[in-house]
Amino acid sequence: MQLGKINLNLLSALYYLLQEQNVTRAAEKMHLSQSAMSKHLAKLRQVFGDPLLVRVQGNLQATPKGLELKAQVAPLLDAVESLLHQQSFEPSLCQRTFTIATSDYVSEHLLPKVIGDIYQQAPQLNIELCNWDHTTYRLLHSGEVDLGMTLPPKDSTELHASALGTDKLVCLMHQQHPYLSCSQASAIDYCRYPHAIVTTGADKNSQIDHYLHSQGLQRQIQFKSSSYHATIQVLCETRFILTLPKKIAQLLVQQRPLAIVKLPFNSEAFEYSLIWHHRNHHDPAHSWFRQQIHQAMA
Repeated sequence: MQLGKINLNLLSALYYLLQEQNVTRAAEKMHLSQSAMSKHLAKLRQVFGDPLLVRVQGNLQATPKGLELKAQVAPLLDAVESLLHQQSFEPSLCQRTFTIATSDYVSEHLLPKVIGDIYQQAPQLNIELCNWDHTTYRLLHSGEVDLGMTLPPKDSTELHASALGTDKLVCLMHQQHPYLSCSQASAIDYCRYPHAIVTTGADKNSQIDHYLHSQGLQRQIQFKSSSYHATIQVLCETRFILTLPKKIAQLLVQQRPLAIVKLPFNSEAFEYSLIWHHRNHHDPAHSWFRQQIHQAMA
C-alpha cells in the first residue's frame, strides 16, 4: 500500500470505526455526518482490500484484517501526535504525576521494568499505582486516574483504548482438587465446587456467569479478594476454583501446588487494553507516557 492512498483523516476514521464497530457512533466522535463516515469506510475497504467490518445478526463486527489493523492503528496515531508535539515536551524535565489503575498482578509482575525504563528518561516524573475497581471509570472521567489497564470500555464516547493483547479464561485449582478426577468435566461439575474470584480489574467473569445462568446453573462464590497474590495463597490451602486469564495463571502457578485446567465450556477470548480519557488524548506528556507503556507491553 502506498502512503498516497491514505491520509490522517482516513486513519482516524479507521480507528473510530474499528473501535466503535458502528458507523453512527464513529461519525459522532469525529464530528462528521453518517454519510461522510460511510464514504470513509468505503474508501478504507478499497485501500485495504478487505471489508474491515461486516454485518452479523444486525451488528457490525470486525473481520480478521480489521482486528489486525485495530491493534496497529492506535499506536500509529499516537506516534503521529507525539511527532507533531515533540518540541513542546521534554521527558527529562517532566515533573508530572501519572496515576495508573490496574491489577496487583500487573503492578507486581509487568510494570516494574517498564517504570524503570521510564524513570531513566524522565527521572523527575511521579507515578502512582492503584487497583482498578468499580470506581475507576468515574476516576478516569474526573481526571483522578490517568491510565487504566484492563478490558476495553464498552459504548464509551469519551475514553480511548489501545490494545495490548488478547487472552482467554482458564481454571486454577489445587493439584489434589477432586475436580481433576472428572474424566470429562461439565459445567455442572464446575459449579459443584466453591469458587474464588479476584475483584481487581474490569469484569472478566460476566460471560461465564451469563452462560451458566442460561444453563440454569450458578457458581458458589465463597472467597473474594482484590489481590491475585492473596487469592493464589488461599487456593494452595483450599479446594476453591479460580477462573482467571491464562497468561496470569501460567505465571502464578510456578512453584505452587496448583493446576491449570480448561473451562468445561466455550469461552470467548478477550482483549485487554491501555485506557485513557479524551481530555488527555493530545497532551504531549500523556501521549509520551502511554507510548512508553504500550511499546513495552504490547
